[in-house]
Amino acid sequence: MSNNESATPKNSRRAVLRAAGYGLFASAATFAYADIGADRLVVETRTLDVPTWDANDFRVAVVSDLHANSHREASVAAEACRLAIEASPDVIVLPGDFVNFSGPVTLQHLRDALSPLREATCPVIATLGNHDYWARSPRHVIDTIKEFDLHLLRNQAFDMNGVTIFGVDDAIAGLHRPDAIRAGAHSKSMLALLHEPDFVDDMPTFVSLQISGHSHGGQICLPGGLSMHTPFGARKYIAGFYPDAPVPLYVSRGVGTVGPRLRLFCRPEVSVLTVRSA
Repeated sequence: MSNNESATPKNSRRAVLRAAGYGLFASAATFAYADIGADRLVVETRTLDVPTWDANDFRVAVVSDLHANSHREASVAAEACRLAIEASPDVIVLPGDFVNFSGPVTLQHLRDALSPLREATCPVIATLGNHDYWARSPRHVIDTIKEFDLHLLRNQAFDMNGVTIFGVDDAIAGLHRPDAIRAGAHSKSMLALLHEPDFVDDMPTFVSLQISGHSHGGQICLPGGLSMHTPFGARKYIAGFYPDAPVPLYVSRGVGTVGPRLRLFCRPEVSVLTVRSA
């Protein structure tokens, strides 16, 4: 047997080991990048042209899906609230999923997350999400949210400066009542908060704009933000502005995470939306 022939198996083994090493390195690097990405908040500034809107240049800051279950998650959520305040919006909205649990430690994390909102000089409007109801004691979650000077809307309206904000209760929990929104009872400029975006199909068509979260933008995405998986209630509408939905719809990627605390090619966001007439 020639020297070249005897070297071939050894070289093949080295190539396999080298490829495996590269694969492990790439996996570790991707994991580290995704872990860091869960904390890298970005402010998404968008102008939305909405046909049935007459309160031009109305600014909405969206802070969705806090999932403030730990000290680290609460810290990121608190920073999101501070960024929302710094944007000087007309209103700050929080469309659900504050926590996943309702024990005393988690509820203290939620208080830490929401504490910057005490400095808000504009109204703060909130609705609940599926995880708030899946917590062991939703009442404790609700009571904690109500400790803060915000308006928790559960199929209720809030009128301000020529705009009506209607908070629709959670759809997955079976508590949403979009039929409670009455045409002509409030402002022409009607903004609806509903945690799960796909239930925009149930929204009355006279609603000007729906704002949702729930999807996390996919959370773990391919390059370019292509989502690999989204939960029930966010299969059709995943992230960004959908002007041609049954009602114009904006879906926030949100702040927190569910499952592994990872975000890949899908940074957490605070959305600052300027809404004007199309």
